[in-house]
Amino acid sequence: MSRESYRSVGAIVGLGLGIALMVMAGQGGVLPGAIFGAGGALAGGILGEKIHAMRHGN
Repeated sequence: MSRESYRSVGAIVGLGLGIALMVMAGQGGVLPGAIFGAGGALAGGILGEKIHAMRHGN
């Protein structure tokens, strides 16, 4: 898989984890969803790129 694929998969997983964290924290609504979702997607995308670099020796 390419670096972009790792980033995309990481962002999708991060988005889901961010929303799950929001629900577990007892938050709800559009604004907290946007904040938790965007933060999770950003962190997941970065982590996806790091995993790609580790697996491919970059």
